[in-house]
Amino acid sequence: MFEVGINSNNECGNNISEICTNVKKAGFNNIMIAFKVGGEENAILEAKKQGLKIPYVHLNNRYADDLWAKGESNKEYVEDVIRQIQLCAKHDIHIAVLHGTEGGASDLALPPTQHAIDCMNKILEVAKKNKVKIALENLDAPNFEHFTYLLDNIDSEWLGLCYDAGHHNLYRPDFDILEKYGDRILAIHLHDNLMDWEYGYDYTRDLHMIPFDGKIDFEKICEKLAKTNYKNVIMLELHRLSCGEPRKYDDMKIENYLNLAKERVGVIVEKIIKYKQ
Repeated sequence: MFEVGINSNNECGNNISEICTNVKKAGFNNIMIAFKVGGEENAILEAKKQGLKIPYVHLNNRYADDLWAKGESNKEYVEDVIRQIQLCAKHDIHIAVLHGTEGGASDLALPPTQHAIDCMNKILEVAKKNKVKIALENLDAPNFEHFTYLLDNIDSEWLGLCYDAGHHNLYRPDFDILEKYGDRILAIHLHDNLMDWEYGYDYTRDLHMIPFDGKIDFEKICEKLAKTNYKNVIMLELHRLSCGEPRKYDDMKIENYLNLAKERVGVIVEKIIKYKQ
């Protein structure tokens, strides 16, 4: 019923070729390409060369706070998002995950304004023309109002939700994202953490651990996801080495890490199917 996938920036190889090879060996058939400036198209081509499907990409989030600014930096940011959307269309990829802000818990974007709505509508015009839907990702607590502001004020079939379960339970577990926006869900990111962020912490508490290695209640998440109309890939978004303590995977072989991730996402699929019955 559901296929499974994993992000390309999972730190399971020295380059995109190695990462795709290791992901494929672990039994994943889908990969979410995380755009890195200068390497976006190469990553797409390498994944396709190795027979991996790309259900959606993650646009780079450099300077995402400039969506809320005015002037040259805002113009350059909008133009860069449009460039990435056009790249997706070129390679027949029809969903792109977008950060509405840069996503660091110590960063604060300028307050939400109509100007940002106008900029996003400009982006969505290009998205519609290129048949690429934009999935807006829920991020950190300080900028959560920017996320809700865009979804609440833009009614477009070309703008939907990327539900990040790790961010939801770390930053805003009190806000039922799937209850409010589940009918607009286009993509998901699944990962675990210790649910221990508070104001003053930086992004290092956003651990991107393998599901069931932290404290998130995935039983509840699977029940909620089952009530949505989501039919796309059940996507992990993991970082093997780069996040904060505890560093559970430093001494784990890449093969074992990816095999464990594949096993755990399989459990999640089983739970979602159970709740759909």
